[in-house]
Amino acid sequence: MIAKILSLNSGEPSPLEWDGRSVSSSMLHHSVPGPLVVHKDRIEGNSFGSPLIHGLEHAVLYAFGITSALEFVKLLGMSEYAPGTTGENVTLDALDEREISVGDKFEFGEVLAEATNPRIPCGKVSLRMRHADGQKALQQCGRSGIYFRILRPGKIFRDSTVRRVELAKHRFPIAELYAKMVAGTQLSPEEIQRALANGAFPRKMHEKWTATT
Repeated sequence: MIAKILSLNSGEPSPLEWDGRSVSSSMLHHSVPGPLVVHKDRIEGNSFGSPLIHGLEHAVLYAFGITSALEFVKLLGMSEYAPGTTGENVTLDALDEREISVGDKFEFGEVLAEATNPRIPCGKVSLRMRHADGQKALQQCGRSGIYFRILRPGKIFRDSTVRRVELAKHRFPIAELYAKMVAGTQLSPEEIQRALANGAFPRKMHEKWTATT
């Protein structure tokens, strides 16, 4: 798989206001010329409003495919999606959550990153989209975007190539995991064994599953 970068985006926490509500969020990302300077634990010029939830070691880089984003906004009656709208650092021409597994490794220019987790939307998505069904639509569409762990720091340029360089041996598609997490459905014993064998899931998930097996 080879993808084209449509936009590089970054942002700092700022007020997100709509319908009489106001929260601090870093979802208001703006397009930047690049490069994105990516470290093991952070991206320069980019931070998170809820650092105990987002931006952890397994979620330093967030990427979203425009085809997935369009599926999302279509449910809101919109025909266009502006890159960076939901807080992604890299907007790609294609990033299919159904075909990418936890543990797949990608090169984003100089950066080597490992897919770890879908983005689980909170209520801030509704504020960002200025639509009461924003969070619900992002859940329903089955398209989440993907969080990545950084294995090799470096720079991502606007014209960098994004390509998958390694497939996870024990596959667990991001879309499959997303559907389980959104529905609040527990993984079956077989799924837990597959996830543990995969080895790339976030540490907290590993610890929880290991304690129950």
